[in-house]
Amino acid sequence: MYVTVEKIKGREFAVSAEAKGYVLDARLLMDVLGSLKMPGSWFQVWCKLVAAQDPAYHGVDRTKAPRGYVEISQRELQQRCSLSAASVSEPSQFFHHIGWMRTSKPGVVQLNPWLTVAGTSAEQEKWQKEWNAAKGPACIIPAPDYPAEWRAERAKVKKAAEAARRSEKVVALKRRQLPVRKASA
Repeated sequence: MYVTVEKIKGREFAVSAEAKGYVLDARLLMDVLGSLKMPGSWFQVWCKLVAAQDPAYHGVDRTKAPRGYVEISQRELQQRCSLSAASVSEPSQFFHHIGWMRTSKPGVVQLNPWLTVAGTSAEQEKWQKEWNAAKGPACIIPAPDYPAEWRAERAKVKKAAEAARRSEKVVALKRRQLPVRKASA
């Protein structure tokens, strides 16, 4: 196995999309998650997603279910996490942004196999090929302050869009009066 390695704040992480087999272990992922300065609800959402990919979690035969895929709606994720819609939506968008997950189809997400899926080397290769074939986003191991930077950038873009919307000239439409009908007794 050939793996290119990049040093990131003292951590080693395989960055090659051509890498095969196990690339990232759970200890490193937990170290990264523990270093991120993000709301606890984001960590909770991630943990629930990772747990939901285990077919045994749903009572499904684990030998037949594809791993790495999670069939879950936002509403179901809200219920599992006991969080509001906004508290589930924002971390989901963040994890999509950093390439830790992608939407496979409505109601189904695929977690990045380099981060979350354990299996044999052949299984890993299969899941990684599926991710690459679907043009899954490149994975980012963010700096500890990146969640706050990401939120600030999103707020700035939202504010600019709102300002642009407000600056548009609004044309008032003529109100059309409907004829009044007499009530019959």
